[in-house]
Amino acid sequence: MGLGKATVSFTVLEGSEVPVAKFPRWAVLGRSNVGKSTLLNAMVHPQKNIFRTGKTPGVTRGLIGVHVQVADLKHVALELVDLPGFGYAARHFRETAGWENLAEALREKSNERGLMWVWLADPNRAPEELEERLQLWLGEEPYAFVFTKADGIGVAGRSKAEAKWQDVIAGASEGPYWVSGLKGDGIQPILKSARAFTRLHTS
Repeated sequence: MGLGKATVSFTVLEGSEVPVAKFPRWAVLGRSNVGKSTLLNAMVHPQKNIFRTGKTPGVTRGLIGVHVQVADLKHVALELVDLPGFGYAARHFRETAGWENLAEALREKSNERGLMWVWLADPNRAPEELEERLQLWLGEEPYAFVFTKADGIGVAGRSKAEAKWQDVIAGASEGPYWVSGLKGDGIQPILKSARAFTRLHTS
């Protein structure tokens, strides 16, 4: 079971078009094809494919915001935001679909209502320069760290992945979480965190 009823609230291609937040936001970021849209769809299950997915990197071009009525409570809602992936074709994330422009605008227009970044990573990769730049960009802002594509990775494999990403994990507010968006494995702890964050930031 997902967070609640979900409807698309905005889709924008430019930072100037990002609306000011009316509700707390969770914004999902990570490399192209890491599974951001798949995770978000799992969070609003059983509504399928409200976020676009595809095997080709770069499916998400702008920001997609989805309003979720959490637990059917009238005044408790969360906005999930899907950002474009970065790192496709070895390009700097600033050059990928205007990533920095969109992300900066989202940050500026969300903080008064509460903003949590959700950083997704492939456990089969090691962090590179792009990840170092992303961590610097995030600074002291809160983020949850999530390993995707977790099905089939045993305890030893998870320990190795966490060792590779230990600096990023150390800076995270939450995690690491391990999920398989397609199978729904590991989703419940993330849903629990999202509900708690929403209630904390709902006046």
